[in-house]
Amino acid sequence: MITSPWLDIPLSDYEGHMALPEIAQARMLADELERAVRQHTPRSVAIIGCSGGNGFERLIGTTVERIVGIDINPTYVAAAQARFGTQLPKLALYVADIQDALPNIMPIELIFAGLIFEYVDLRATMHLHRLCAPPGGTLVAVLQAPSAEAKAVSPSPYRSLQRLAPAMQLRDTREVKCAGAEAGFASAMTRSLTLPSGKSFVVFSFYR
Repeated sequence: MITSPWLDIPLSDYEGHMALPEIAQARMLADELERAVRQHTPRSVAIIGCSGGNGFERLIGTTVERIVGIDINPTYVAAAQARFGTQLPKLALYVADIQDALPNIMPIELIFAGLIFEYVDLRATMHLHRLCAPPGGTLVAVLQAPSAEAKAVSPSPYRSLQRLAPAMQLRDTREVKCAGAEAGFASAMTRSLTLPSGKSFVVFSFYR
């Protein structure tokens, strides 16, 4: 049985790494979650790979009626519950490996997966996500773009993050779109963004 490297990354290391000014990916993911909620105005949202609740603060006071968070690391999920359980009273959190099975959360109008598809069986995961989305539902996925210059996992004082590098697969846009189509999503739109670090990302919007 293969153990996920995410189970070996302390939450403090992950959050410290992602919040570094030269990394700036925590804010980017929170911004993209907020943008997706504003654009699609869903009544239900699932954040896949929710870690300790990055971006959850953007959902406080919105019209979202149901919020689901899923992560493979139980320590991360416990931290998210402690931080946001009272501020988001309709928050439901689950520990699960999203490429094997999802909890019974359907239907979910907006599924947000930030920097997750690089670490899973893409086609199996897409299929499971499509089952959770009702007709008219949306999957928004943020993926790191392949690069010949930038390292897959940026160097930082948080060395435990380097354990992720062997498991990380950077995928091109065509591969991701094809996987979505095979899973049954009707269409996909893409948008590119580049951080000051020079790393580029692609935001995919798949529609059911």
